[in-house]
Amino acid sequence: MTPDSPAKTILVVEDEPDMSIFLSNLLSANGFCPICAGSLADGLKKAVDGCPDLVIINAMLPGEAGIRLYQRLRTNHRLCHIPVIMLSTLDSETFYRCPGAKRSSTGRHIPEPEAYLQKPPEADELLTIVNRLCTTCTTNMD
Repeated sequence: MTPDSPAKTILVVEDEPDMSIFLSNLLSANGFCPICAGSLADGLKKAVDGCPDLVIINAMLPGEAGIRLYQRLRTNHRLCHIPVIMLSTLDSETFYRCPGAKRSSTGRHIPEPEAYLQKPPEADELLTIVNRLCTTCTTNMD
């Protein structure tokens, strides 16, 4: 990110207040513009309204809402290009065994997210991934 470029908007969909605050503060302190949502409905609305540069989703939102939000993003023609980082207390191998992690409710194959991190994420690792995905996103849009 160059000093002249506008701050990249990152949608954080996280229902745990401490984690939401941590992610928001970390992203803000590193030149990003975080937008927070605490539920599937709020996250989807903010994604549609704001078309963020990146989305970070708590995969374990209540009622499998994190997985359902990811499915909705991937099956929406306006949002499917947005890179996604999934956060979970589960390791990635266990997560991908969950029903719905790789298939939508209609049976359509859902690609894996661009990144998957266990909670709590290491700040440096998360920032490295966010920077890489935002750079890739900018490059692909040019």
